[in-house]
Amino acid sequence: MFTIATSGFAFAGGLLPLVLVLTVVHGYAFGALGTINLAATIDLTGGKRAGVTMGWYTASLSTGYAVGAFLGGAFADRYGVGAALAVLGLPPALAALAVLRLPAIAAPEHEVARGPGLRGLFAAHLSVDPRVWLATVVVLYINVISDAIDSFFALFGLAVGLPLATSGALKGLKSTAATFIRFISAGVFRYVDHRTVNFWCVILMGLSTLLIPVLPTFGVLVVLFTINGVCRGLLRVTSSATVAEVRSEGHDVGIASGVYNAGLDIGAILGPAVGGVVANAVGLGAMFQIVAVGSTALYFAIALSSPRGRATLSLGRSRTVAE
Repeated sequence: MFTIATSGFAFAGGLLPLVLVLTVVHGYAFGALGTINLAATIDLTGGKRAGVTMGWYTASLSTGYAVGAFLGGAFADRYGVGAALAVLGLPPALAALAVLRLPAIAAPEHEVARGPGLRGLFAAHLSVDPRVWLATVVVLYINVISDAIDSFFALFGLAVGLPLATSGALKGLKSTAATFIRFISAGVFRYVDHRTVNFWCVILMGLSTLLIPVLPTFGVLVVLFTINGVCRGLLRVTSSATVAEVRSEGHDVGIASGVYNAGLDIGAILGPAVGGVVANAVGLGAMFQIVAVGSTALYFAIALSSPRGRATLSLGRSRTVAE
Protein backbone atom coordinates (compact mmCIF):
# COMPACT_ATOMS: atom_id res chain seq x y z
CA MET A 1 0.00 0.00 0.00
CA PHE A 2 2.86 2.35 0.79
CA THR A 3 4.43 1.64 -2.61
CA ILE A 4 1.16 2.12 -4.46
CA ALA A 5 0.37 5.36 -2.63
CA THR A 6 3.86 6.82 -3.12
CA SER A 7 4.23 5.91 -6.79
CA GLY A 8 0.57 6.69 -7.39
CA PHE A 9 1.19 10.42 -7.00
CA ALA A 10 3.21 10.25 -10.23
CA PHE A 11 0.09 9.14 -12.12
CA ALA A 12 -2.51 11.29 -10.35
CA GLY A 13 -2.34 13.97 -13.01
CA GLY A 14 -3.11 16.70 -10.52
CA LEU A 15 -6.66 15.42 -9.97
CA LEU A 16 -7.62 16.66 -6.51
CA PRO A 17 -9.96 13.75 -5.54
CA LEU A 18 -7.29 11.21 -6.50
CA VAL A 19 -4.57 13.17 -4.69
CA LEU A 20 -6.72 13.26 -1.54
CA VAL A 21 -7.33 9.50 -1.67
CA LEU A 22 -3.64 8.79 -2.22
CA THR A 23 -2.73 11.12 0.66
CA VAL A 24 -5.07 9.27 3.04
CA VAL A 25 -3.78 5.87 1.94
CA HIS A 26 -0.17 7.07 2.15
CA GLY A 27 -0.67 8.39 5.68
CA TYR A 28 -2.40 5.19 6.78
CA ALA A 29 0.32 2.97 5.30
CA PHE A 30 3.12 5.08 6.76
CA GLY A 31 1.54 5.05 10.22
CA ALA A 32 0.81 1.31 10.08
CA LEU A 33 4.35 0.49 8.94
CA GLY A 34 5.87 2.57 11.72
CA THR A 35 3.76 0.79 14.32
CA ILE A 36 4.27 -2.73 12.96
CA ASN A 37 7.98 -2.25 12.30
CA LEU A 38 8.71 -1.12 15.86
CA ALA A 39 6.75 -4.05 17.28
CA ALA A 40 8.47 -6.52 14.94
CA THR A 41 11.93 -5.18 15.76
CA ILE A 42 11.27 -5.51 19.48
CA ASP A 43 9.77 -8.99 19.04
CA LEU A 44 12.71 -10.23 16.94
CA THR A 45 15.17 -9.13 19.61
CA GLY A 46 12.96 -10.22 22.51
CA GLY A 47 13.30 -6.75 24.01
CA LYS A 48 16.86 -7.58 25.11
CA ARG A 49 19.56 -4.88 25.31
CA ALA A 50 16.77 -2.40 24.77
CA GLY A 51 18.85 0.79 24.81
CA VAL A 52 21.43 -0.46 22.28
CA THR A 53 18.79 -2.00 20.00
CA MET A 54 16.59 1.06 19.96
CA GLY A 55 19.64 3.25 19.42
CA TRP A 56 20.36 1.47 16.17
CA TYR A 57 16.66 1.36 15.26
CA THR A 58 16.08 5.11 15.64
CA ALA A 59 19.42 5.85 13.94
CA SER A 60 18.20 3.82 10.98
CA LEU A 61 15.04 5.91 10.86
CA SER A 62 17.08 9.12 10.86
CA THR A 63 19.31 7.75 8.10
CA GLY A 64 16.29 6.92 6.00
CA TYR A 65 14.84 10.41 6.40
CA ALA A 66 18.15 12.05 5.51
CA VAL A 67 19.00 9.79 2.56
CA GLY A 68 15.44 9.90 1.26
CA ALA A 69 15.38 13.70 1.26
CA PHE A 70 18.75 13.89 -0.49
CA LEU A 71 18.09 11.22 -3.14
CA GLY A 72 14.52 12.35 -3.70
CA GLY A 73 15.57 15.92 -4.38
CA ALA A 74 18.50 14.89 -6.57
CA PHE A 75 16.37 12.45 -8.57
CA ALA A 76 13.58 15.03 -8.98
CA ASP A 77 16.04 17.64 -10.29
CA ARG A 78 17.49 15.18 -12.77
CA TYR A 79 14.41 13.34 -14.02
CA GLY A 80 11.41 15.32 -12.74
CA VAL A 81 9.14 15.11 -9.71
CA GLY A 82 6.78 12.57 -11.29
CA ALA A 83 9.56 10.15 -12.16
CA ALA A 84 11.07 10.56 -8.71
CA LEU A 85 7.79 9.66 -7.01
CA ALA A 86 7.30 6.67 -9.29
CA VAL A 87 10.77 5.25 -8.60
CA LEU A 88 10.99 6.08 -4.87
CA GLY A 89 7.88 4.05 -4.22
CA LEU A 90 9.76 0.84 -5.11
CA PRO A 91 12.14 0.47 -2.10
CA PRO A 92 9.31 -0.32 0.35
CA ALA A 93 8.16 -3.15 -1.92
CA LEU A 94 11.70 -4.55 -2.12
CA ALA A 95 12.00 -4.28 1.67
CA ALA A 96 8.73 -6.18 2.04
CA LEU A 97 10.24 -9.08 0.09
CA ALA A 98 13.23 -9.10 2.43
CA VAL A 99 10.89 -9.26 5.44
CA LEU A 100 9.63 -12.63 4.22
CA ARG A 101 13.09 -14.07 4.92
CA LEU A 102 13.07 -13.02 8.58
CA PRO A 103 12.79 -15.80 11.18
CA ALA A 104 9.42 -16.55 12.72
CA ILE A 105 8.52 -14.37 15.69
CA ALA A 106 7.77 -16.29 18.86
CA ALA A 107 4.48 -15.44 20.54
CA PRO A 108 4.84 -13.53 23.83
CA GLU A 109 4.23 -15.39 27.06
CA HIS A 110 1.58 -12.90 28.19
CA GLU A 111 -0.58 -11.79 25.30
CA VAL A 112 -2.97 -8.88 25.72
CA ALA A 113 -6.57 -10.07 26.08
CA ARG A 114 -8.59 -8.67 23.20
CA GLY A 115 -12.36 -8.82 23.20
CA PRO A 116 -14.48 -8.57 20.05
CA GLY A 117 -15.24 -5.32 18.25
CA LEU A 118 -14.12 -1.77 18.88
CA ARG A 119 -15.03 -2.00 22.56
CA GLY A 120 -12.65 -4.91 23.03
CA LEU A 121 -9.91 -3.08 21.15
CA PHE A 122 -10.40 0.01 23.31
CA ALA A 123 -10.26 -2.10 26.48
CA ALA A 124 -7.02 -3.73 25.27
CA HIS A 125 -5.44 -0.30 24.83
CA LEU A 126 -6.41 0.70 28.36
CA SER A 127 -4.80 -2.44 29.75
CA VAL A 128 -1.39 -1.64 28.25
CA ASP A 129 1.50 -1.60 30.74
CA PRO A 130 1.82 1.79 32.55
CA ARG A 131 5.40 2.11 31.31
CA VAL A 132 4.11 2.22 27.73
CA TRP A 133 1.86 5.13 28.62
CA LEU A 134 4.86 6.81 30.22
CA ALA A 135 6.92 6.27 27.05
CA THR A 136 4.00 7.74 25.09
CA VAL A 137 4.04 10.79 27.33
CA VAL A 138 7.78 11.15 26.63
CA VAL A 139 7.32 11.30 22.85
CA LEU A 140 4.29 13.53 23.34
CA TYR A 141 6.54 15.75 25.47
CA ILE A 142 9.39 15.96 22.96
CA ASN A 143 7.10 16.65 20.01
CA VAL A 144 5.06 19.29 21.83
CA ILE A 145 8.22 21.16 22.81
CA SER A 146 10.11 20.61 19.56
CA ASP A 147 7.19 21.53 17.29
CA ALA A 148 6.35 24.58 19.38
CA ILE A 149 9.93 25.79 18.96
CA ASP A 150 10.05 24.96 15.24
CA SER A 151 6.71 26.69 14.58
CA PHE A 152 7.29 29.94 16.44
CA PHE A 153 10.99 30.53 17.03
CA ALA A 154 11.46 32.34 13.72
CA LEU A 155 8.84 34.91 14.78
CA PHE A 156 10.42 35.22 18.22
CA GLY A 157 13.83 35.62 16.59
CA LEU A 158 12.65 38.50 14.46
CA ALA A 159 11.18 40.17 17.54
CA VAL A 160 14.57 40.08 19.30
CA GLY A 161 16.59 41.07 16.23
CA LEU A 162 17.70 37.68 14.88
CA PRO A 163 17.53 37.32 11.07
CA LEU A 164 15.61 34.44 9.52
CA ALA A 165 18.88 32.88 8.34
CA THR A 166 19.98 32.57 11.96
CA SER A 167 16.69 30.97 12.97
CA GLY A 168 17.03 28.50 10.13
CA ALA A 169 20.61 27.68 11.12
CA LEU A 170 19.56 27.06 14.74
CA LYS A 171 16.76 24.76 13.63
CA GLY A 172 19.20 22.87 11.41
CA LEU A 173 21.64 22.61 14.32
CA LYS A 174 18.95 21.14 16.55
CA SER A 175 17.99 18.54 13.95
CA THR A 176 21.63 17.66 13.28
CA ALA A 177 22.32 17.17 16.99
CA ALA A 178 19.24 14.94 17.35
CA THR A 179 20.29 12.81 14.39
CA PHE A 180 23.97 12.55 15.33
CA ILE A 181 23.35 11.47 18.90
CA ARG A 182 21.21 8.55 17.75
CA PHE A 183 24.17 7.11 15.85
CA ILE A 184 26.36 7.03 18.97
CA SER A 185 23.58 6.28 21.47
CA ALA A 186 24.11 2.53 21.07
CA GLY A 187 27.57 3.00 22.54
CA VAL A 188 26.26 5.26 25.30
CA PHE A 189 23.67 2.73 26.42
CA ARG A 190 26.28 0.03 26.74
CA TYR A 191 27.51 1.79 29.88
CA VAL A 192 24.68 4.06 31.08
CA ASP A 193 21.19 2.76 31.79
CA HIS A 194 18.62 4.27 29.44
CA ARG A 195 16.32 5.15 32.37
CA THR A 196 19.00 7.43 33.80
CA VAL A 197 19.47 9.12 30.43
CA ASN A 198 15.71 9.49 30.09
CA PHE A 199 15.38 11.22 33.48
CA TRP A 200 18.09 13.81 32.85
CA CYS A 201 17.11 14.45 29.23
CA VAL A 202 13.53 15.29 30.22
CA ILE A 203 14.89 17.86 32.69
CA LEU A 204 17.52 19.30 30.33
CA MET A 205 15.18 19.56 27.35
CA GLY A 206 12.63 21.44 29.43
CA LEU A 207 15.34 23.67 30.93
CA SER A 208 16.92 24.49 27.57
CA THR A 209 13.48 25.51 26.26
CA LEU A 210 12.74 27.54 29.39
CA LEU A 211 15.94 29.57 28.93
CA ILE A 212 15.38 30.51 25.26
CA PRO A 213 13.78 33.90 26.01
CA VAL A 214 16.05 34.65 28.99
CA LEU A 215 19.19 35.52 27.02
CA PRO A 216 18.40 35.28 23.29
CA THR A 217 21.88 35.93 21.90
CA PHE A 218 23.27 33.76 19.13
CA GLY A 219 26.02 32.14 21.21
CA VAL A 220 23.68 31.17 24.04
CA LEU A 221 21.03 29.93 21.61
CA VAL A 222 23.58 27.70 19.88
CA VAL A 223 24.20 25.96 23.21
CA LEU A 224 20.50 25.73 24.08
CA PHE A 225 19.46 24.39 20.67
CA THR A 226 22.28 21.82 20.71
CA ILE A 227 21.19 20.57 24.15
CA ASN A 228 17.59 20.52 22.98
CA GLY A 229 18.46 18.48 19.91
CA VAL A 230 20.64 16.00 21.79
CA CYS A 231 17.90 15.46 24.37
CA ARG A 232 15.28 14.99 21.66
CA GLY A 233 17.40 12.35 19.95
CA LEU A 234 18.17 10.47 23.16
CA LEU A 235 14.58 10.62 24.44
CA ARG A 236 13.39 9.09 21.19
CA VAL A 237 15.71 6.18 21.93
CA THR A 238 14.97 5.85 25.66
CA SER A 239 11.21 5.97 25.18
CA SER A 240 11.23 3.19 22.59
CA ALA A 241 13.58 1.22 24.86
CA THR A 242 10.94 1.45 27.57
CA VAL A 243 8.46 -0.26 25.23
CA ALA A 244 11.08 -2.91 24.44
CA GLU A 245 11.52 -3.61 28.15
CA VAL A 246 7.88 -4.68 28.34
CA ARG A 247 8.53 -7.33 25.68
CA SER A 248 11.59 -8.62 27.53
CA GLU A 249 9.22 -9.53 30.37
CA GLY A 250 7.13 -11.64 28.01
CA HIS A 251 4.35 -9.13 27.25
CA ASP A 252 2.80 -8.38 23.87
CA VAL A 253 3.91 -5.07 22.29
CA GLY A 254 1.64 -4.87 19.24
CA ILE A 255 -0.92 -2.54 20.80
CA ALA A 256 1.83 -0.94 22.89
CA SER A 257 3.61 0.09 19.69
CA GLY A 258 0.38 1.63 18.38
CA VAL A 259 -0.12 3.63 21.57
CA TYR A 260 3.50 4.79 21.51
CA ASN A 261 3.47 5.88 17.87
CA ALA A 262 0.17 7.68 18.39
CA GLY A 263 1.94 9.82 20.99
CA LEU A 264 4.38 11.01 18.32
CA ASP A 265 1.57 12.15 16.04
CA ILE A 266 -0.54 13.72 18.78
CA GLY A 267 2.48 15.68 20.00
CA ALA A 268 3.14 16.97 16.48
CA ILE A 269 -0.47 18.23 16.38
CA LEU A 270 -0.57 19.70 19.88
CA GLY A 271 2.81 21.48 19.73
CA PRO A 272 1.86 24.15 17.17
CA ALA A 273 -1.77 24.31 18.36
CA VAL A 274 -1.01 24.76 22.06
CA GLY A 275 1.95 26.99 21.30
CA GLY A 276 -0.19 29.27 19.15
CA VAL A 277 -2.96 29.60 21.72
CA VAL A 278 -0.53 30.29 24.58
CA ALA A 279 1.59 32.71 22.52
CA ASN A 280 -1.49 34.64 21.51
CA ALA A 281 -2.41 35.04 25.18
CA VAL A 282 0.95 35.77 26.82
CA GLY A 283 3.50 36.36 24.06
CA LEU A 284 6.10 34.19 22.35
CA GLY A 285 8.82 34.32 25.00
CA ALA A 286 6.50 33.38 27.85
CA MET A 287 4.96 30.67 25.66
CA PHE A 288 8.26 28.79 25.43
CA GLN A 289 8.54 28.85 29.21
CA ILE A 290 4.95 27.80 29.87
CA VAL A 291 5.12 24.94 27.38
CA ALA A 292 8.44 23.78 28.88
CA VAL A 293 7.22 23.86 32.50
CA GLY A 294 3.80 22.42 31.68
CA SER A 295 5.16 19.53 29.59
CA THR A 296 7.81 18.64 32.18
CA ALA A 297 5.27 18.76 35.01
CA LEU A 298 2.90 16.49 33.04
CA TYR A 299 5.65 13.93 32.50
CA PHE A 300 6.65 13.75 36.16
CA ALA A 301 3.03 13.70 37.33
CA ILE A 302 2.34 10.62 35.22
CA ALA A 303 5.70 9.02 36.11
CA LEU A 304 4.98 9.39 39.82
CA SER A 305 1.41 8.09 39.55
CA SER A 306 2.35 4.38 39.47
CA PRO A 307 5.02 2.16 41.06
CA ARG A 308 6.37 1.09 37.65
CA GLY A 309 6.47 4.70 36.53
CA ARG A 310 8.40 5.71 39.63
CA ALA A 311 10.86 2.89 38.98
CA THR A 312 11.86 4.55 35.70
CA LEU A 313 12.99 7.73 37.48
CA SER A 314 16.66 6.97 37.92
CA LEU A 315 19.02 9.76 38.99
CA GLY A 316 22.11 7.76 38.21
CA ARG A 317 22.52 4.16 37.17
CA SER A 318 25.38 2.61 35.22
CA ARG A 319 25.53 -0.78 33.62
CA THR A 320 28.10 -3.23 32.41
CA VAL A 321 28.45 -4.40 28.83
CA ALA A 322 27.24 -7.85 29.87
CA GLU A 323 23.91 -6.42 30.95
